[in-house]
Amino acid sequence: ADLDADSAARFERLKTLRTELAAGKPAYVVFDNKTLVSIARMAPTTKSALGKISGVGPAKLDKYGEAVTELMTRLT
Repeated sequence: ADLDADSAARFERLKTLRTELAAGKPAYVVFDNKTLVSIARMAPTTKSALGKISGVGPAKLDKYGEAVTELMTRLT
């Protein structure tokens, strides 16, 4: 995916977070790469904004939303 420097840095941090959240399960169980690219581009800092991204359904928003939005807040 074509990401600018800031988005690319966010993508790398999101991949690390995804691995931590997966806790030994396959990483795609948390979010697939396409979803991570969208999150990196949009950098949502609220669960409401995160929930508008394709691939982030209610269950994933509830389970992972806090960690993702906290990371995006720190990186923006």
